[in-house]
Amino acid sequence: MFLYSQKEFVGDIQAVFDVKTTGVAGPETLRETITLSEVLNRKHQAIYYIQRRLFALGYTEVGKITGIADPKFTSAVKRFQANNGCVVTGEITARDKTWKKLLGME
Repeated sequence: MFLYSQKEFVGDIQAVFDVKTTGVAGPETLRETITLSEVLNRKHQAIYYIQRRLFALGYTEVGKITGIADPKFTSAVKRFQANNGCVVTGEITARDKTWKKLLGME
């Protein structure tokens, strides 16, 4: 595994969504999130950073970090959701609990 801190992740996500980059997520960061899955926005730039963060958290089934949501991405997201009290869908829905957990807001 490699290190990729919460603060680095949040800063990268803030940059992707053109939010003031502070490394600390708040309502503005959450408001700009979008739905990401194998079907919706599967090649969005945020996928790359989510893959990196999931891998750093031990969800190594995400596999090679490609920036494309694929079945491995879905598997890692589902396990993250199950381990964090989220509805298990494999989709990171805009402004939902999975985003809050990833961003360190819950």
